[in-house]
Amino acid sequence: MTTSKQWIQRGVLCGLLLGGVVGCSTLGNPPVDQVTKGDHAGLAAWYDKEATELRQKAKDMADMEAYYGKNPAFVQGMSGAGGKTNIPQHCDALIATYNKGAEEADQLAKMHRGMMK
Repeated sequence: MTTSKQWIQRGVLCGLLLGGVVGCSTLGNPPVDQVTKGDHAGLAAWYDKEATELRQKAKDMADMEAYYGKNPAFVQGMSGAGGKTNIPQHCDALIATYNKGAEEADQLAKMHRGMMK
């Protein structure tokens, strides 16, 4: 295997790993001032906003997966001659992660709405 091909494969692998890290860190930290004040209404709104953003990321990733599905030559070019990189599967994993994060944000928003009463 040539050195340049190894560098390309390593670059693609690093990109996929970085994408996975980003996907795993989907839910951010709520604003500290709202937490310390016990601002449950503000926290509920913040979690609702996070859920909306995560659903949009899942939709964007689904669009990307559809693009890759329509352009298999592009996916093959990214994965090299061996075809070991499964980009659509990677997209599916990120979609699931974003959707799970959105569900968790919805549950946290609901919990904070219950604390407002």
